[in-house]
Formats: sequence, structure tokens, C-alpha cells
Amino acid sequence: MKIFILQTQDQRILNNDLEWSSEADRNAIFHTPHKDIAINQLIELNAKDISLRASVVECEADSKGRPVLTVGQQASNANSTASDQSNAA
Repeated sequence: MKIFILQTQDQRILNNDLEWSSEADRNAIFHTPHKDIAINQLIELNAKDISLRASVVECEADSKGRPVLTVGQQASNANSTASDQSNAA
């Protein structure tokens, strides 16, 4: 089954509290089986923060309906921090 989550450019994922998190706790991730609901949530978040760069990501669901995250989706801010530090040098 396909479900949809919201993810920022720096690999943070929207949680159920509508906060961006780098933690990959599948129980706390905002997800929906409907793409239009995910898009509406993204629009609402963009209205509050116009500098937000996020997208709707399609992923598989496990038997309990939780998102199954790929390695790229589980990447933490450590990768983006490392690239920021190398650019600063």
C-alpha cells in the first residue's frame, strides 16, 4: 500500500505534531493514504513559512500502515551539516 509523507530538502520529516524532525520514529511520522491530503497539509505549512522547501514523498506502508522509510529518507541532518561545513571552508 502506498502512503504519503512530507519531507524537507534537508531530509527532515513532518511528525504528527506538525513539527519537522530528523528522528525516524515511524509511529510519530505524519502520513496519509491520500495524496491530496498531503498536498493540502504542505500548502498550509507553506502559508505559515514561505521559505519552506518541502515535498510530498510517496512510500510503502508496513502491515500496520506505518511508513517504510528508505535509506535516503532516514538520512539525518548529519549529512547536510557535513556538506554545510565543507562549503564554509
